[in-house]
Amino acid sequence: MLEVLLERNTGGPRDGARAKLKEITPCEYVDLTQRHVEPLLIRYASHHGFNVRFSTELVGVERVGSSGSGFICTIHDGILNQNFRIRTRYLFGADGGRSHVARTLGFKFKTTSGGPKACNVLIRADIAHLLPQERHAGLHWVVKPDRVSFPGVVGHLRMVRPYNEWVMVAFGLGGSNPFEGFTTESPELVACVRDFIGDHSIDVEILAIDPWAVRESVAETFSHPGANVFLLGDAAHRHPPAYGLGSNTCIQDAYNLAWKVAYVEKGLAGRSLLESYNAERQPVGATLVRESNIQIQRNSELWEALGMAAPSPEEGKKQIDELSATSAAGVARRAKLHGALEAKRQESESLGVAYNQWYTSDAVYLDDEERPRPVLQGDPIVEVQVSTYPGSRLPHVWLDIPTRGRPISTHDLAGKGSFTLFVGVGGDSWRAAAKSIEKATAIPINVYGIGFGLNYIDPFRDWHEKRGVEEDGCVLVRPDRFVAWRSLKQSANCKEKLQRILDKVLSRDEL
Repeated sequence: MLEVLLERNTGGPRDGARAKLKEITPCEYVDLTQRHVEPLLIRYASHHGFNVRFSTELVGVERVGSSGSGFICTIHDGILNQNFRIRTRYLFGADGGRSHVARTLGFKFKTTSGGPKACNVLIRADIAHLLPQERHAGLHWVVKPDRVSFPGVVGHLRMVRPYNEWVMVAFGLGGSNPFEGFTTESPELVACVRDFIGDHSIDVEILAIDPWAVRESVAETFSHPGANVFLLGDAAHRHPPAYGLGSNTCIQDAYNLAWKVAYVEKGLAGRSLLESYNAERQPVGATLVRESNIQIQRNSELWEALGMAAPSPEEGKKQIDELSATSAAGVARRAKLHGALEAKRQESESLGVAYNQWYTSDAVYLDDEERPRPVLQGDPIVEVQVSTYPGSRLPHVWLDIPTRGRPISTHDLAGKGSFTLFVGVGGDSWRAAAKSIEKATAIPINVYGIGFGLNYIDPFRDWHEKRGVEEDGCVLVRPDRFVAWRSLKQSANCKEKLQRILDKVLSRDEL
């Protein structure tokens, strides 16, 4: 029996990408499944004034009001078996890939149909004895072209808990669900898992079965102009799990929208600020839908190179044996496998697709830029562009207090519902302008000086390299830690300039 495992290290990206990761974020890499993240989110929400209801389903939505900007939602309580009607000014459709909000309110989607089917099987099986240090990985692709049971089925083991709880993700022949009609009690599934792993002596418990289909679908717009209805997460973008950015992108949608709604509701911004949600997030969702489906298609090239597309187990064994043959067929087989693996390298080093989210909207001020955004050198899926060019993520830089001992990232200074203004030596006028504007308008603006004699020092000189402005310039960061605007140098009238920028970014002419 032949087994080939393609492994993804649990430490996150490979060494080169891991070094880049430390340059763009202060956070450590963590790999948590949705079933372990959600309890953490629910605990936090319930401890901070949010009511969380289970066994509750949205079953109806209707517009109300002369402008159609309000909604009445019909909610079904599955425990009480009763319906409730809730009136709301805002409707956030974060209701998944079968979104009732999207269907009811007529959101249009760009969809490519006909994706293959697959099946997730949640299992409990202790296989630590099969995993030496070199195989401590979060994702194991298992390829057995000579398998007799479930021939042609390919898949991977996705670690949930090391190393005794896993999700087996399986793809059948011709894009079929290989476990159609099976239940958690089906003995065939236990036998398949044991054969899949290669150890028929282990105890296997089937916990759940979840069939699914590869989808390639993104909403043409994530909101309706002038209406307070928004799609977020899987309701807006539906794609396979390649790149592992599904939950990340869902959370980013909410993070982009939440501060904007809060500012509008508090009277700090005009309603047009909400229109920037679609302009900024729809391209991000569309990119992930496209690229993740490309990677799924590349899997087929890899399986073919490893003999999984052979018409019989015997032929599959013959093709895999070619990898060690000195014949012309062996040379061709090795070249084919190398090409397929190189194509998959993009996914394993994909910091760019996660980081390079460049916003262009009325909530980003570009008029002061002397030239367009610099062209990224290299593959935008792999390489990252760290910049304070407006619409970019705030660069992560380690700072410290002048007496040392309290390192902090620029990311941790920004956010928390406030704008953040970074200034340098000679930036006193910007600081005074921000405080004056905050007092007059109630727009929260935190100001931090970076440089000699200021709030923080730049011990590694990274801020000097990445700030993109002169010492007496400034960088204005939105509450979602994206750069709203920057001034290359001090303005003749800092207060007037900063006020004009905030008025434009927040659509305050509508107030």
